[in-house]
Amino acid sequence: MAMTRAGTLLEKEPGLKTFFQGEEHPYVRCLIADTVDPERHFECRVLDEDDIPFSAGEHITLEVIKVVTERRSGVVRFDCRLPKIHE
Repeated sequence: MAMTRAGTLLEKEPGLKTFFQGEEHPYVRCLIADTVDPERHFECRVLDEDDIPFSAGEHITLEVIKVVTERRSGVVRFDCRLPKIHE
């Protein structure tokens, strides 16, 4: 079973671009409050999407494809995709 991140969408920044596995991909940067512990926030990049069909305050579930730790800051970020049920 794939790892997921679920919670309340706090903010999103659509229309961004990044390189992932050697290719340029559109993505949406999201900040999600954990379902179980809303004080825990997750920074996620939803790859291959220019925007996502969710607004701040709505519940969202994402499939994690890669976990990235920024060496300098120690911040953990999740590279994700929308589950197939949302497409």
